[in-house]
Amino acid sequence: MNVIIGIQWIILLISSPLFSQNIKISRDSLVNIVEFDGAFYNKYTLKRLIVDSCKVSSVLRNKSQDYSKNNLIDDNDRTAWVEGLSDSGIGEKIRITFKDKNALPYVIRIVPGYLKSEEIWYNNNRVAKITIRTIGIEVDSEYIIDEWKNVNFRKDSLSKVSISPQYIDISQNYIQHMGYNDFMAIEFEIMEVDTIGAIYDDTCISEISFYEIDKLIKTYSPDEYEKIKN
Repeated sequence: MNVIIGIQWIILLISSPLFSQNIKISRDSLVNIVEFDGAFYNKYTLKRLIVDSCKVSSVLRNKSQDYSKNNLIDDNDRTAWVEGLSDSGIGEKIRITFKDKNALPYVIRIVPGYLKSEEIWYNNNRVAKITIRTIGIEVDSEYIIDEWKNVNFRKDSLSKVSISPQYIDISQNYIQHMGYNDFMAIEFEIMEVDTIGAIYDDTCISEISFYEIDKLIKTYSPDEYEKIKN
């Protein structure tokens, strides 16, 4: 059973995932989402998820600046995690777990660059494509529940990643996918970077935050929803 999301989106890309059908990406801030349960459309508010742990594969060490993993989850878009490889950071990973072990991240907000200023944003690399994986655990063995490859934050390879948070909706997959009973973590892997105009070969992410559905606001019949969705 597919979950249909009813939000006014600026769609940048529908990715081609290995397991799931699609996701939605927007630069619009999200306040609520609408899900189809097979009979009715249910409109929910969103609630912020509390992160339990954040792990990264490398960090740029600097005596005067903090570029640590904590900057990813400090509620401050003006700080940033910066990868520590000698190249542009392709293949670097971030893994997040949540305090509520039953929680599922319906919406992801990500700032795919260093948002301290416009100058700093474009002086450093921005994440252009990222792969997202949901990780499950069964009998002490991890496995990939879902994977969305090369989620794209720019129109094409000749354009820059915009100075803006990106909102990624992955909630379409939860109803039909029983594997989410084993969900334990969400993982991000940098696949491509935007280097246009960059002075430094360091790839940065300022912030990642997560939201789940909270309160039911309203339920619509299919006919009612068809009239209001646009």
